[in-house]
Amino acid sequence: NPKTEVLFSNVALRTFAFDFLFAPSSAQETQTLKDLIYQLRFHAAPELSGVGGLLWTPPSEFDISFYHNGEENMNIHRHTSCVLTELNVNYTPNGNFSTFSEGRPTQINVSMTFKELTILTKELIADGL
Repeated sequence: NPKTEVLFSNVALRTFAFDFLFAPSSAQETQTLKDLIYQLRFHAAPELSGVGGLLWTPPSEFDISFYHNGEENMNIHRHTSCVLTELNVNYTPNGNFSTFSEGRPTQINVSMTFKELTILTKELIADGL
């Protein structure tokens, strides 16, 4: 009569990734994308604070929601608050570096990995998360 026992130790924080391929067709779209990448890099980094910069302030928190026709899309599962743990910007997503005549990249791939700050529980799921 074999018996199997499982010892529960913990639940890890969930991580999830987004991968976007951008192909800016104008200088304005390229600038908007540069601004977006800057903001993501800025808010993913910790901050030195305190006297002499000896303390770290944690990175910014993100609250991610999915929308459809101006309303939150409840057909896609929701996330708790999270932090951006990895940001990769690839200027050669198709394997070849190519730019427009003024030097703007023709394609940019942005990959992001987020980690939630709250362990998902049955209660949170029952509340619609």
